[in-house]
Amino acid sequence: MKDTDMSNGTCNISHFRYPLFTATYSLVLLVGLPLNAFSLWTLVRRLGLRSVPVIYMTNLALSDLLFTLSLPLRIIYFARGMWPFSNEACMIPGTLFSVNLYSSSFFITFISVDRMLAVVYPLRSRPWRTVSVSWTASVAVWVGIIGLSVPVALNHGANWDEHCSVRRCFENYPEAAWQNGFIILCILSVAGIFIPFGIIFSCTIAIIRKLRDQAPSTSESTSETMLNRSKMVRLFQINLFIYAVCFIPFHVAFVLYGLYKLKFLEYNFFDVQTVTMCLASTNSCLDPLIYYFGSKSIQRKRVDTAVLRTLGTGS
Repeated sequence: MKDTDMSNGTCNISHFRYPLFTATYSLVLLVGLPLNAFSLWTLVRRLGLRSVPVIYMTNLALSDLLFTLSLPLRIIYFARGMWPFSNEACMIPGTLFSVNLYSSSFFITFISVDRMLAVVYPLRSRPWRTVSVSWTASVAVWVGIIGLSVPVALNHGANWDEHCSVRRCFENYPEAAWQNGFIILCILSVAGIFIPFGIIFSCTIAIIRKLRDQAPSTSESTSETMLNRSKMVRLFQINLFIYAVCFIPFHVAFVLYGLYKLKFLEYNFFDVQTVTMCLASTNSCLDPLIYYFGSKSIQRKRVDTAVLRTLGTGS
């Protein structure tokens, strides 16, 4: 997926996207790299890959970690305003951004579906909530994403900006690239973002209704149970909100910008696309806070087993 497009014909790198991208990627690298590395190490070494939610969270952490490892190349480019490395090196960050974007969407969807099944259909869902099924689903995502990453990589090479006499990366793509890739962009947006969002939204509503309607067991105090479930509801709402903020605006802006490039719209959504891409990049920092550290904090409160499963620690 192409990141930006140099549409104003200027060589002035004082445009706000350069310092904004530099600052955003630096912050994401500083925060996201240690968070995801620690989460991945803990999930694999301490919790082990023995439960369905842990398998999905491990794959999510791996995807986020790979993206953060590519950020130094982006930071160097936007700080300098030109690409000093090879054409092959230019392909890496754009490809990993696309891989992270869609693999994260699918793994977050899997986690949401698993939570919903564990809470709403705990008995009927057991045949489907197995380690083998989760591994099969995870491998299928990686195979599909890697397969799609090949054409993405080929479209993310460096290019020469004749107007500015500098080598570009992540921008300055020709009009033909938009014409050839717009339909693919729309398909990826619908299949990889909007449909998963609908699934996550439905799962969240089902979980919230179940937790609110479920009566506490006789061994629990009503106030403690209601407090725990209230925290669970807030966690699910935050998860849905972050997904909507990080993924939806970027794809809406990107499709609108594509329509502008194809002369269907008059307004240039370039600046909007820049801001929403920064929002999309911050998701790799937020994932470990929600799925790992959020779950660990609730584990220590010793909530009931059914709720623990909804947080990603049950089988």
